[in-house]
Order: sequence, then C-alpha cells, then structure tokens
Amino acid sequence: MDESTETLSCHSGSPSSSHDGTCTLTMEGEPKPSSGDLAKISRDHKQEQEPAENLEDLLGMDEDTISNQVCYYFQQLCYVQDLDDDDDDHDHDHDWPECDGTQQRTELHEQLAFYRIIGYELSNGRKLDELDIAKLKEKYPPSILYEKGYFQYYEDSLEWYFDPELFERAALDNYQRLVLCDNGLYRDWDQFHSNYNTYESDRAYIKYCEDLANETKWFEDHLVLVAVEDKVAMGQWDKVNNIVYLQALKIALRIRTVSVMLVMAGFKNHIWSMQFDCYNYKDFDGVYFEVWKRVAKQKMEFTDALSELYLEDMFPLRNDDIKDELGGIQVRFRSMKENYDLYVACIDEKVPENEARQLIKDAVIKMIPKPQTYLDYARNKIRIAEDIGLITKKY
Repeated sequence: MDESTETLSCHSGSPSSSHDGTCTLTMEGEPKPSSGDLAKISRDHKQEQEPAENLEDLLGMDEDTISNQVCYYFQQLCYVQDLDDDDDDHDHDHDWPECDGTQQRTELHEQLAFYRIIGYELSNGRKLDELDIAKLKEKYPPSILYEKGYFQYYEDSLEWYFDPELFERAALDNYQRLVLCDNGLYRDWDQFHSNYNTYESDRAYIKYCEDLANETKWFEDHLVLVAVEDKVAMGQWDKVNNIVYLQALKIALRIRTVSVMLVMAGFKNHIWSMQFDCYNYKDFDGVYFEVWKRVAKQKMEFTDALSELYLEDMFPLRNDDIKDELGGIQVRFRSMKENYDLYVACIDEKVPENEARQLIKDAVIKMIPKPQTYLDYARNKIRIAEDIGLITKKY
C-alpha cells in the first residue's frame, strides 16, 4: 500500500524520526502536550491498559529509551518474519507458476462460476441453505457453465469480482483472486485491490489493527489536548507517536504473521483514523443534540441555540467550529446550519432524548463519511468470502 512504502530503517526504526530521512508524522505548527499532560493521560487510562503494558511506564520513558526499544522490536519483527519466510520457501514457489493446461483452467472457471451463482442469488434474497454446491452442480453441468460463460456477467451486479489477470497464477487461491469493486469509498482502492494477501494474512491484519485500537485508546485524550488546550512542548508529539508505534511493533511481534509493510501501514492508518474522528466527529453529536433540544423543544432559533452553547463553553473541543459558524466563516464542506437542516431537523420533538441522541450520532457520521482503509477492505472481503462459501465462516 502506498501508505506503507516509505523507507523503513533499523537505524531509527521510528516513523517520526527525522535525522535519518525516515518518514515522519509530525505536522507543521501542530501544538504538542507537555509532560504533565501526558501524566494526566496516563492516570486517566491506567485501568484500560493491559496488565503487561503499563501506560504510565510507557509515557514516563525518555526519548532515547523509546528509540532504542522501537529499534529493538523492529529488528525482532524483521528477524521473526525472515525465519517464517525461510520456512515458507520450502513449501511455496514464489515465481508465480502458471496453470498447467486446459483442464486446470476449466476446473478453475467452474469453481468460480458457482461462487458467482451463489453471490448473485444471495444478492437477490435467496437463503444460503438453498445454495448447496452439490445441488448447483446437478443444476449446472459443465456444458451449461461453459455455455453461460461461467456466469461472469453476474459480476456486473455484484460488489466484487474475480480478477481474470490472476486466473493463470496457480500459486494463488480463489480468495486471493477475489477483488472488491471500487465503490469510491476506499482511500486507495488501486493499491488495496492489487494486494494478494491470503485469508489468513487478512485475518491477522484485522487482529493487529483491533488490538492496536484497543491498546491505544489513551491517544484520543492526547489529540484532545492538542486540539483544545493548545499545549506546546517540543518533541512531545514525536514522543507520543513513537510510543504508539512501539505498541504497534509489540502487537505485531505477538501476532507474527503481519508483514512489516502492513504493520507500518496499519499504524499510520490508525493515527490518521483517530485524527479524523477527533476532527470530524468527537463532540459534534453533543453539539447538535443540545441545539436540537433548544430548537425542536424550546423553539429557539438555530443561531441563538448555538450562541448559548458557546457562551456556556459546553463543548470546548468544538468552540472554534461554533465561533466560525456564528461569524459566518465556512471552513468545512457544509456549514453547521446546513448539516443541521439536512440531518437533524427532521427528528421530531416527541422522539425520546436517548433515541434522538443515537440518531444524531449516526447523522454526524453521515455528514462527513470516513474514507475506508485496508482494514475495512479486508473485513468486507472476508465477509463476502464467507457469504459465498469461499471460506468457512468463523464465529
């Protein structure tokens, strides 16, 4: 993936190092929290962290210690994966051998035809238990499959297809040949769809990303400090990012089967995702909910309701957005008034407040749809593969 193609260096092993030319996540002019603020984050999230990973100890490390640990775990990950690759070399030919003969190609086309039939029928409301492969083989003998062009035209109405350029590569399995259509929602579909990850690799990547999200929830507080309190301390932004990267490397080493490139891509996407959520979603549901209560129930004007929230300092993270809205300065794609009219004003005043709050949470996400990463792509691909019987569903 293009997010992961930056040069990795064991000299620093760090995504935010700058002295050796490796990639950096530091942003120009970005405010950075002080060490005192990091201690507060540590206290607030101490109970959320796994026993084996003490957040207070992590945030208390000096930069040299963090850098040394990052380099150590990066080298360990490379070493472990080199060993695993050596083992795989005994079992796999990485020169992409081609299918050897017409019979093998025909069998492949017949296999894919049944998956297309199942996918098409499912998309039209048929139940999975009605789509028994043995029964389908009775209904569609090889002659019918050939006559119908192996039902390749069914793919025109599906959200996925089998890449014909991969049919000749005997080393690939059908999961690797499965490609999701470009729906315009993925951050980098061109790269995602050319990824030949196996089912096992995608499951490992999902596990890695989920563990990383669970073990770095404290980073959200760091982003809020940056956005709201304008705390500035040289080097703290790099330090916090390197701590997250250190946790990512430890998780990857624990899982073992996620490639170094995907480890880096997953880390960068995780940072991007949390920044996106903080900038576009966090506390906006509260703002629109409080406005809705005042406008729908108390019959206030939108501007008056918003001014009241600003004067009471109810949502410090969103004060700049509210101030811009009240001043007629449009920074985002749509104004807050436009978003309110499109997504919130339709909620009746009689709707219970807890239900209205959830509706508004959902509406905030619709206001600014989040581009999907490879994590979303892998999840969607596995779901489809399970639905059509390409792989066995795991609960």
